[in-house]
Amino acid sequence: MPTHETTVLLGGTTLVLHAWELEVSQWLSAIGALAVSILLAAPAAAQQEPASPAFKSAVERVALTAIVRDSKGRLVKDLKARDFELVDSGRARPLIGVWSEPSPASVAILMDSSGSMATKIDRARATAEAFIAGMLPGIDELALYSFDTNLKQVRPFSKDLTAAEGAWSGTRAFGATSLWDAIADTASHISERQQRRALIVITDGVDSASKLKPSEVSAIASSLDVPVYIIVIGFLQDDGSKELQTVKGPLADLATWTGGDSLLVQDTPSAITATSKILKELQHQYVIAFEPGSAPGWHPLVLRTRKDGLLVRARSGYVVGALDR
Repeated sequence: MPTHETTVLLGGTTLVLHAWELEVSQWLSAIGALAVSILLAAPAAAQQEPASPAFKSAVERVALTAIVRDSKGRLVKDLKARDFELVDSGRARPLIGVWSEPSPASVAILMDSSGSMATKIDRARATAEAFIAGMLPGIDELALYSFDTNLKQVRPFSKDLTAAEGAWSGTRAFGATSLWDAIADTASHISERQQRRALIVITDGVDSASKLKPSEVSAIASSLDVPVYIIVIGFLQDDGSKELQTVKGPLADLATWTGGDSLLVQDTPSAITATSKILKELQHQYVIAFEPGSAPGWHPLVLRTRKDGLLVRARSGYVVGALDR
């Protein structure tokens, strides 16, 4: 029997169809039905594997991660683009889009291993392990760093969270502290990872050897859109009172300017509370995209909601062009 063969390009895929004794009209009907079935199947496939929005700072679009809480401190998870307004260098800036759907996260944990941590390193390790236990295996990715005078990579980014087990066992508290330099360097390492990301710094807050100032580090981390969470390790006094009540000063400012937070850990319950709070925020970040301004230099940002009584945390600005270091 005579064989008819037709080649069709649909959705970037070349299909070869065979038939015997088909009229031209039958060919067209078969091709049309196949095209319809492929188009109908495409949305379902897209829903199965949602793509995470990916934007880079200081190019055509800028991404801004944000956390929103109500007056009682509860996370607000259902806001849309129309609920936000963004002020860039004193001028309203239109939004390209707002996303809040769950997506993979990239987290770097930076452990202070300088000499001042000698009596606190065990608590610091336990806090890091509590945080890792709350991440999503095979979905979220994690990198581990430590620092004294210099920054050291303990584990590269990996979705195999079991690779972090025992990672801190060889960490010994020794040497001077370059806290601000280590934060700036680690923030740059995480800036090219997935859009939902955070830098977790576990320290006692002492710096003795950094070349950078806290304000310079804040500008660097903010320009990269990396929320920095500072976990300060302290002790309970013999009478049961806390050594510190809250985290204040440059550490708290740095966390605020980057859209992160500063938390105090002095015992196991406070470690669980701190790590749980950060994990929940990471899972419910808003990702907000907008077109940046063209003027070179630092652009201060203010992100707020049109709804009363809501508190927004986001980085304080971005940079157009190179940032001097």
